[in-house]
Amino acid sequence: MHSSLLIVGILTIGFTLASLLAYIMQRCRLPSILGYLLAGYFIGPYSPGFVANADIANQLAEIGVILMLFGVGMHFKIEDLIRVKNIAIPGAILQTSAATIFAALIVHYVGWSLEGGLIIGLSIGVASTVVLVRMLADNRMLDTQKGHIAVGWLVVEDIFTVLVLILLPTIAAISAGATFSGTEIIGSILFVIVKFCLLALFMFTWGYKAIEYALTNIARLRSQELFTLTIVTVVFLIATGSSVVFGTSIALGAFIAGMVIGKTNVKHQAEASALPIKDIFGVIFFLSVGMLFNPAALVTHYTLFTGIIFIILIIKPLVAYLITLFLGYSVNTALTVAISLAQIGEFSFILAEEAMNLNVIPEEGFDILVACALISISLNPLFFQMIGSFESVLQKLPFHKRAKNDLPSPMEVKEELSPKVLVVGFGPIGQEVSRIAKDAGFVPVIIEQNIDTVSNIEEGNIILFGDAGDSNILKNARIAEVSHLVITIPDTKKIVEIIHAAQRVNPDITIITRVQYIAEQPLMEMLNVHYICAETESLKAFVSLTRRLFAEA
Repeated sequence: MHSSLLIVGILTIGFTLASLLAYIMQRCRLPSILGYLLAGYFIGPYSPGFVANADIANQLAEIGVILMLFGVGMHFKIEDLIRVKNIAIPGAILQTSAATIFAALIVHYVGWSLEGGLIIGLSIGVASTVVLVRMLADNRMLDTQKGHIAVGWLVVEDIFTVLVLILLPTIAAISAGATFSGTEIIGSILFVIVKFCLLALFMFTWGYKAIEYALTNIARLRSQELFTLTIVTVVFLIATGSSVVFGTSIALGAFIAGMVIGKTNVKHQAEASALPIKDIFGVIFFLSVGMLFNPAALVTHYTLFTGIIFIILIIKPLVAYLITLFLGYSVNTALTVAISLAQIGEFSFILAEEAMNLNVIPEEGFDILVACALISISLNPLFFQMIGSFESVLQKLPFHKRAKNDLPSPMEVKEELSPKVLVVGFGPIGQEVSRIAKDAGFVPVIIEQNIDTVSNIEEGNIILFGDAGDSNILKNARIAEVSHLVITIPDTKKIVEIIHAAQRVNPDITIITRVQYIAEQPLMEMLNVHYICAETESLKAFVSLTRRLFAEA
């Protein structure tokens, strides 16, 4: 009973503070992560007042790490990297190397181990995915060329971090004073890499087939509860199995689980189903990080703190800026990429906490990284607002000029200019509506709940498996960019859910729907549906209506 009360107390006070502080941060146009970290500090042992049980919080946070890494794996798209590989790969390598070298020098100067400097350098070399995507989205840059460069750059940084997580036990053994010859060190590293490759080979062949088969059959039942439970079960099975059988970290297993599920046809619904759970345990993770933060470390290790924050805010963005400019991009693009990466977050915490648990870095190192994250995340929105001012100053310098290749590709121009229509349901009517939309110059995006239809659709169509009444599915379908929503399913209750979810994200969207009975038309009119067609009239009338509307648009 006592233990359960402790857990309830942590969650009650922690979530209350996190909600309040996250609200304040949002009102100040700052990332919610800041509120979660501060809430954790306020209930931690290094602040006055209520002190939560850190051991219980850390155990709950492990679940957060698993689900967060699962989410990173789900979003890990090699296409994002390939699209901007000529700048993202060399840029991320040089920037991470610069951060690591400078950090190693500073850490060595204050008397810490070289291995500790290496880990701290790699920890500050990777930016926060949550913060980067939020800043780009808020500034309408996520789907621009510079947004693609920043995301691709971050993908490479994530790969580095995953590799370090793989090699961390070997680094820890060396840091602990274990004596290895050069051959033994290389052999140990190769052995770890081989185990990871075997895990990846197994998961992306037999494992992928088994997971796809299981999820496809579960999806056919259309039970949201069972589907969500299966997704979470698969993630934890892979994470635990990877650790037990292949000796990798649980976090790395969760990352691979996300990558595997991200290749299946159910990926969008899987992400939408797991997102609420991931968000809740993600908050617990940041709370636990804040609880571990001891501000006293900033006083006793002021030199190290100053050096690390200097690397994050000056060295990292300066290197990114010069690389981007050198490769022929404009000042604006170079500034956007540089500022996007001038912060650290969740991956830095995960890597640093793993290293701290293995005694590679002392607790003070973790405290300094948390403080640097708080500062860099707080300043990032301000830096984005100052891009225009920075650009006007830098443009006056003689070696700055706009490059020819700092322009969107013809495909990007086409995607940006082509209006999009969202079609819910891909039965006979949905197929006809999609064909009409294509003929009218629209790009149809389809949401369908029949997994067999999704699996058998022809190449070239954009289709998502999932429940269109889920706002996360609609966001994955990029409904904010859609001009028309065409609902072809006959279920009135589901139609109302979809309309409410769509209008929350895109209030100005034009909605066309069918209903079963003429008597339901007043309800649709109350929901501000623009065009309604009852089945009792004629399904052909619905198709004719959409043909006329798209022709007029």
